[in-house]
Amino acid sequence: MRTLLQAEELSVLYAERLVLDRVSLSVRTGERLALLGRNGAGKTTLLRLLSGERRPDEGAVWKEDGLRVAVLGQQPVFAQGVSVQELLEAADPFLLARNELEALAPRLEDPRVLDRWMTLQRRFEDGGGYGWRVRTARIFGVLDLTRFLTREAATLSGGERTRLSLALALAQEPELLLLDEPTNHLDIRMREWLEEELLAFPGGLVLTSHDREFLDEVATRSLWIENGSASEYPGGYSRARAVRELERRTQGRAHRLGVREEQRLSSSAEQLDLWGRRSKAVKSRLSRTAVAEAPARERRLNMRLLAGQARARLMLWGEHLGKSYGERVVLQGVALKIRQGDRIALMGANGTGKTTLLRLLAGEDYPDPAPREGVPLLRLAPGVQVVTLDQTWHGLEPGAGLYAQFEERFGNRASALLGRAGFRQEDWPKTADELSGGERARAGLALVSALRADLLLLDEPTNHLDIEALEALEEAVQAYAGAVLIVTHDRRFAREVANRLWMIEEAESEGGGGVLREVAGWTDRTPLDPARSLEGDPPPPPPPPNAREQLRVEEQHLAALNAQLDSLGLTGREEARARSERHAVQGRIYGLYEEVYYQPQYDWEVRSGPLRVLAQRFGAAEEQGGGMFWAAHDLSCPHLAWDGEVLRWSGPPPEWYGAWLLGAALDLIFLRWNRGRVRLGEDGALLTRRQYFDRLGWTSR
Repeated sequence: MRTLLQAEELSVLYAERLVLDRVSLSVRTGERLALLGRNGAGKTTLLRLLSGERRPDEGAVWKEDGLRVAVLGQQPVFAQGVSVQELLEAADPFLLARNELEALAPRLEDPRVLDRWMTLQRRFEDGGGYGWRVRTARIFGVLDLTRFLTREAATLSGGERTRLSLALALAQEPELLLLDEPTNHLDIRMREWLEEELLAFPGGLVLTSHDREFLDEVATRSLWIENGSASEYPGGYSRARAVRELERRTQGRAHRLGVREEQRLSSSAEQLDLWGRRSKAVKSRLSRTAVAEAPARERRLNMRLLAGQARARLMLWGEHLGKSYGERVVLQGVALKIRQGDRIALMGANGTGKTTLLRLLAGEDYPDPAPREGVPLLRLAPGVQVVTLDQTWHGLEPGAGLYAQFEERFGNRASALLGRAGFRQEDWPKTADELSGGERARAGLALVSALRADLLLLDEPTNHLDIEALEALEEAVQAYAGAVLIVTHDRRFAREVANRLWMIEEAESEGGGGVLREVAGWTDRTPLDPARSLEGDPPPPPPPPNAREQLRVEEQHLAALNAQLDSLGLTGREEARARSERHAVQGRIYGLYEEVYYQPQYDWEVRSGPLRVLAQRFGAAEEQGGGMFWAAHDLSCPHLAWDGEVLRWSGPPPEWYGAWLLGAALDLIFLRWNRGRVRLGEDGALLTRRQYFDRLGWTSR
């Protein structure tokens, strides 16, 4: 193996921040080096130094003379007016040899020309020049770029430009590849193909990626960058992280033992001085005691997804769903059911209709009115709140400031939500289009986390997220009590969070279009019906108790501990244990007080036409329990009060307002609170649950 690249003591300073601090590395033929670290650690900066795009403030980069280097940046830009075909021809590494062979061909009668031509032809053939067009056609075909050969490169979408830049880098057949996030905008089929290409690549490779599976398969070494410093580890991400965690635990233990020994010697010296005895030897030993530095604390993102209050087991179901744009059929014959507790990974090749399906389920688009299979049906269970996260803006408004958007929706909670997502105060004025892709993704997930949805539809939430944020999102989805449908190409993320695996595949029937299928698992490809009935299954676990319910339990626990401590029969150990437990319970109660009383005081929130209706439940669930219902947008409007039997207005309501509020109140009483009858006013009619269902056109289930 020969050394292709050597970097010595590289340092880079941005403003007053030291991004890279004396980083050194080398790359030899056959080596594949992964750069690891959270967003902003300096991975892309280091790649720019290695490619020569930027000069280091200190240090130097050496490359072998005549080394062929190909670079893939995160946001490739192409000149106006240049076609994809022209870029491909310019990337031909055999272009000069090919042109020279063509120029010599008419003069082969000259023996000297013939000798020169034969030498060039042999070198051209041995180097693989005759197979280059076949190899590049395969690369462009796998990356779905063949149809763009006549297009102007600058007119392609962001994902298409990234795939084109990757194809051009591979087509150059370099000796050194520098790839920054090569898996962005690649579906699973493309990622698996790229893995095989890089494993067979004979040159040197330096890459960054947030796809842990990809890194584990490809990388032979890893360089972990943190706080400007770089540490080298064997293997890909998983092995590097395991070794790194072992180092941190070892360093932490050494630090604790050193501090303990230092404290022991210091205490001994003080005691000897107090007794008037010689302490010089102990102090000398203390001065020679070296305490290992404690490992730097690693920042962890706090991410949580709060479920709504819908109790429906079957949240959403659809049949005969299809969608076409002009003559192009995108989806056909889709049937599905989503239940509470489902965590569904939706996968498939780019362009098969995954985003289209999410738009149909979210109500942002409508299925074709009369597909060939039958009348389309798409229903949402009563009270189910759906929240969608798109893959471009992630639920944010492009032109508004980050903090302003959160403050408008969540009031004073905005700063806490943004802080948990890793945003500092200097990030608050930024608009969505000023944020990076990873920052937009984190902000969108922070937005979703506070909306208390029953069904989450997440379109490529893992795009641009660093590994730290990916793992935080995994934990949040695993703990989520509602249902979630996630479009992703990240194989490890899908395996970690999903309990159902859906795939959209091209239909074999005439007309084409994507067809939704389900398989039993990653290793078990037994086909399943996404709309199958599961009446025999046990019901899903109930949602976790809300803050009010938790507070009631903790207050009862505290009262029991106080009563225990007031008794006189406790031993010293029992009293200490009870006091410690009481301290912990009080801490939890203070946190719950903040969560309960900081929020608007209502138990339910539902949509009814143009109104957002809030409701508060009084009393227990027995017959004497009642409630109150009012419009969220204007507290001065008349409200409805219910004493468990009679539903009364606090004042004469406007006609339009009264109908919507009354409808929401009856929905809550009959559907959510499961009450049997309501009297409409003091002398009004008695409406039973059965009569209400009959008016709606369906009976209770």
